[in-house]
Amino acid sequence: MRLARKRKDAQDRRKRRTPEHVIADQSLVHVQQFIANAGFTSEAVTKDYGYDVTVNTFDRDGFIEGGSILIQLKASEVLTPYSDGLHFAFDLDVRDYHLWKGEPNPVFLILYEASTRRAYWLFVQPYLKRPDAPKPRANAKTVRIKIPKINKVRTAFFRHARRLKAEALKAILGAKPYG
Repeated sequence: MRLARKRKDAQDRRKRRTPEHVIADQSLVHVQQFIANAGFTSEAVTKDYGYDVTVNTFDRDGFIEGGSILIQLKASEVLTPYSDGLHFAFDLDVRDYHLWKGEPNPVFLILYEASTRRAYWLFVQPYLKRPDAPKPRANAKTVRIKIPKINKVRTAFFRHARRLKAEALKAILGAKPYG
């Protein structure tokens, strides 16, 4: 009895890998596979303040391009369906809402569903700027947003994200960058 108690006490003092940790790692690997297939690189952020992955893109000749694609990953065993059946519902932290709304680089929220091993994306800035976009209420900690089920993360999605990044850079820098 005493030996079992000592072993349990020793186990309680160690860090534990939870199912949530496993699912989070699965989401990262899932997304990175498509990024690599598109010919791009990704860096997982170790100190998460609103972005989990930074994606660098390259032109057809393999030269790095300016700007970055920023990704926030959210993983769950099963995603929450929205009442219309066409979307997933997600409660976005209001702090992320405010950060992403003003971010010049394209930000994508990616929801990963472990049970199906699928992921879905939302291009955040245009979504938040739509007239019908949800707005946080006073003192709210989250705002409910909708992610289209049709927006499946695939290799083609990252090529599309690259084009969106190029458009954003052009708008920021204009036709003659820095000059």
